Amino acid sequence: MIVSKPLRLRHALRCALNTGSTLAFLTLTASAVAAEPVMAESAPGCSAPLPASRADIQLRAALPLVQNLCIRDVREGRAAVLLSAADATDERWGFLDNQGQLVIKPVFEQVGDYHFGAAAAMQQGKWGYIDLTGNWMIQPSFDSVQPFTEAGLAVVKVGGKSQIIDRKGIQVGKALDDLVDDAVLSNGVPARLSLTFNSVLLSPDGVRHVATDKMEVVEPFGSDDLFIAVDATKGYGIVDGNLTWRVQPQYTSITLDPRNPSVALAKKADGMTLIRTDGSQDEQKYLTVSEETGAFWLAKTADGVKLLNNSAAVIATFNEAGAAALRVSGDYVLNPASKDSLTLYVPGRKQAITLPAGSEPWEHNTGEFLITTKGEQKKVNAIVAPSGGVIGGTQNVGWLAQISSAEVIEHRLWLRNDQGDVVNVVDATGKALLNQKSISTLEGSRIEPLTASIDAPSASAPQALALVRPGNAGSKNGAGFLRPDGSLQLETKWQDIEPADISNNIGQFIVRTADGTGVVDVQGKVIIPLTEDNISPFVQGYALDYLNGKLTALDHAGKHYDLPNVFEIESLGNGWFRYRETAAEGALWGIYDVISQKTVLQPAYQDVGDYSEGLAAFKSPEGLWGILDSQGKVVVTPKYAEARRINSALWLLTQPATDGQSESSVLAEITGNDAQPRIAPVAGLTVNQFSDGRILATSAAGQSWLLDAKGNIQLHEQQTRISALGDWVKLSRQPQQGYLSAQGEWQIQPVGESRSSAFVRGRALRSTPAGYELIDDKGVRVAAMPEGQWSMPPESGWSVSYDPQDNEPATRYVDNTGKLVLTVQGHASQMVDDHAVLTRADGTKTWINGQGKQTDGVSYADLGLPVDGLAFAKTDGNYGYVDAQGNFAVVPVFSAASPFDSGVAVVSTQAMSMMIDKTGKPLARVDKECGISVLYGAGSARQWPATMPENCKP
Repeated sequence: MIVSKPLRLRHALRCALNTGSTLAFLTLTASAVAAEPVMAESAPGCSAPLPASRADIQLRAALPLVQNLCIRDVREGRAAVLLSAADATDERWGFLDNQGQLVIKPVFEQVGDYHFGAAAAMQQGKWGYIDLTGNWMIQPSFDSVQPFTEAGLAVVKVGGKSQIIDRKGIQVGKALDDLVDDAVLSNGVPARLSLTFNSVLLSPDGVRHVATDKMEVVEPFGSDDLFIAVDATKGYGIVDGNLTWRVQPQYTSITLDPRNPSVALAKKADGMTLIRTDGSQDEQKYLTVSEETGAFWLAKTADGVKLLNNSAAVIATFNEAGAAALRVSGDYVLNPASKDSLTLYVPGRKQAITLPAGSEPWEHNTGEFLITTKGEQKKVNAIVAPSGGVIGGTQNVGWLAQISSAEVIEHRLWLRNDQGDVVNVVDATGKALLNQKSISTLEGSRIEPLTASIDAPSASAPQALALVRPGNAGSKNGAGFLRPDGSLQLETKWQDIEPADISNNIGQFIVRTADGTGVVDVQGKVIIPLTEDNISPFVQGYALDYLNGKLTALDHAGKHYDLPNVFEIESLGNGWFRYRETAAEGALWGIYDVISQKTVLQPAYQDVGDYSEGLAAFKSPEGLWGILDSQGKVVVTPKYAEARRINSALWLLTQPATDGQSESSVLAEITGNDAQPRIAPVAGLTVNQFSDGRILATSAAGQSWLLDAKGNIQLHEQQTRISALGDWVKLSRQPQQGYLSAQGEWQIQPVGESRSSAFVRGRALRSTPAGYELIDDKGVRVAAMPEGQWSMPPESGWSVSYDPQDNEPATRYVDNTGKLVLTVQGHASQMVDDHAVLTRADGTKTWINGQGKQTDGVSYADLGLPVDGLAFAKTDGNYGYVDAQGNFAVVPVFSAASPFDSGVAVVSTQAMSMMIDKTGKPLARVDKECGISVLYGAGSARQWPATMPENCKP
C-alpha cells in the first residue's frame, strides 16, 4: 500500500514525539520524505513559494524564497498560528510563544505580526491592536491598519481616510490631506512617512472631481466626457465626468487605436470587447480586433471574421481567406470576391453597394471620396461620395473619362483634366455641381477654389466655392464667383478678382476693372469703390495702393494713409509699418505709425514682429529679442533667444542656450503685456492651450501651472503635475516622503520629489538631482554617496548598491560615514554582524565577511544569515539549518524554514508547520486532521482544539 505524503510525515512525527528524541524526529522525518512517491500538486498546504515579484527583496535581505503558512515566522517571541475556531465553523488566528504554547487563543479573523509589543488583529471586520497577552490595547474600530513603528506611531484608515495614531489609539500631528490615497510609515527614528495622493479631475467649468480609492484616470474617450481609467486592484474601466464607473473596472487593458479612437478595445482573459463612445459595451467577445480603416474593424471569432463599423455593428462576415482578400482605399473596404461585381463598404452605411467587376481604386488619394477606374487605360468609371451616392458605376457618365487629377477642398471633390481645367465639382452627397451649361460658360476661364483659414471660425467659411478668373486676355466672361449650389455670378466688367487677404478669412476680394481697382465682399457688393489705381493684397489690415502716383496705405474702409519715402515698407498691424531706408545688406528696420503719421522709431533693429495690444517684439542688433510698447519704448529688455506670443495677453520668453545645452534645460518664462512675470524663469517650459483659452504650462522638472487667458494663475499646487485630458484638467500630486517625530509632527519636511530610506542607526539615504546623500535625524547632509543607485537595508549599518561595475554584476557597500568599504563581484545581501550572503554566477550561495572573503566549504541553493549561531540552508530541494562552519545542525527535510527568533524557528512541509528549537526539537506542530487544523505541543499532547469533531475517529 502506498501511503500519502501527509500520512507518512504525520506517522514519522508521532513516532519521534513519542520517543522524545530529536534524533529520532529528524531521522524518521527524513526517511518519510525520501520515501515519498511523486504526486501531483495538491491544494495549498502549510508552505508555499513567495510571489516572483518578491524574489529580489528576499535575496537582498537574505530571507528564504518559501513561506510558512500554518504557523507564521516568529517575531518578538510570538508566532501567528491558523487553527479551527472554538465552534469549528471557521478558522481563526491565535499566537504561540517561544515555548510552543498557545498563549493567545484563535479568535481573530486576521492578524499581523508583532512589532514593538503590538500586533494588528481583526474581529468582526474591524482592525485594532493587541498586546503580547492578546488583550486589546486599541479596540478594533479601523478599516485597515499598519504595524506600529519604533517611533510609537502607526497608520490606520477609517472611512477611506488615513490617520496617524499613537499607542493609545489617539490621532497625533496634523490631519493628513483629504487627497491622501495611501500613507505608509517605515521603521526607524524619526519614522519615514510616504504619501501618495488621489488624482483630481477638473471639469471645464472648474468643478473638482476626486478619484476614488486606487483610481487613476488615463485618457479621455469620445466627446461625452468619458475617460478610460484604471483601478489598481480591479483593472481598467470607463468613468464619466463625475468619476463614476460607467464600465466597471474588470479589464486587463483598455486602449484606443491612434488611427481610429471611435471605439475602445477592452481585453481580458475571455477575449476582447468593444466599448462605444457612449460607454456601452458590445455583447460579442472577440479573439482579436484590428483597425481596418478609420471607419471599419476586423474582429475574429471562432466562427469567422466580422467586419464591424465604428458602432461595433456587424456589417459582414467572412472566412479567413475572404477576410485576407479584402482591400482598403481610404476609409472604404472593397471585397473583390465576386466575379460579377465589386462589393463596396461605405463608412457610415450598413448596406454595401456594388460597382462593375474590374473596378479598381484610383492610385491617387481622394480623402473621404472613392474614385475607381477600369480597363487598361485606367479611365475613371465611378465616384463614390461619403453619403454613398454614386456617379457612374453601372451608368455611363461621359465626363468621368476626362478626369486626370482630383483634390478634396472643404469636403468637395475638385476634378481636373490633363490641362488642369476643372471638369466638375462633386459635393458630399454625390451631386455634380456643374451642369453642361455652366461648363460651357466657364470655357476659357480659370477656377480657383477658396478655402477658409485654419484659424477662422466655421461661420466664416466662404459663401463662394471658387473665384472665376479670366484664363487669357481675350476672355469675355469677366470674373466672379462659383456658388456652393453650382450657380455662377459673373460680372463682365470685372477683368480679374483675387482674395483681398492672403488668409481668405475676411470675405473680401480685390476686383480690377478698366476704370480702376476696388474691393467687393463675397456677395459682390462694392466695399471700396473700383476707382483706385492699384491695390495689393491686405496684410495685417492694410494694403498698399497708389493714389495719384504716390504709394499709400489703404485700410478695409477705403481710407488712405501717407507713407514715408523709403526703400521697403511692410504692415505690422494696427497702423504700424516697419521700414528700411536703403537696400544695403543688413539694413535695420524702423517703425512708422500711419494713423498718427509719425515715426515711432528710427531704423535700429534687425527685426520687428507684429504689433497688437500696444506691443511688438523686436530683435536687437546683437540678435536678441525684447518687447516695445506703443511709444517705441523698450519694456522688456532684449536678452531672449525668442519672444513668442502665446495669446493677446501673454508672451513666452526663452533665454539663449549655451553650447551643448539641452532644450529641456533652457530657461523660459511667461510675461504679461504689462511686462510683469506670470511664471518666473524655469527650465524646459512648454505651453499648451485649451479650446476655451486656458493655458497649461509645464516645466521639465514637472512643475505645472494652469492660467486663464489673461495670465491669472488658476492652479499651481506644490508638487502637483497638471495635465490636459481634452478640455479637462488632471491634477496629479507627486508622492512625498518626509520624517515624523514621536509626536506625529514633521521632523524632516518632504523635499521636492526626492526619495529617502528609513533611518537605520541614525542615518538615512536621500536622493537629490546630484545623486544620493547620507543625512542625519535633522535632515542635514552627512556625506555624499558614490555615484550610483543606493539602498539602506533595515538591519544593516551599510548601504548597498547593485550597479554593474565594468559591465559585470557587483555589490558595493558604504558605511554610515559615506565611505566605500567593500566591493564584491556578484550579488550579495545586506551585511549584518560581519556576514552577507553572496550569490555566485552558478546560483549557489555562500557567506562573505566584511572584507569580502568567502567561507570555505559553504555552498547551498538558498542560505540565510546566522541568527543565534544557526542559519537556514537549502540543499536537494529541502531546508535545514547550518552552524557557523556551514555544517547541518538540523537536517534538511523541510519545504520552508524561517530565520531563528527568540531561540526558535518555524519550519513546514506541505502537510504541516512546526516550531523547533536550536537542537531541532519540535515544540509545536500544526497539521490537518478530519478536515481541521490541529495544534500539538511537545510530545503528542493536543493543545487545540480541546475536543475533536464527532466524525473524527482516532
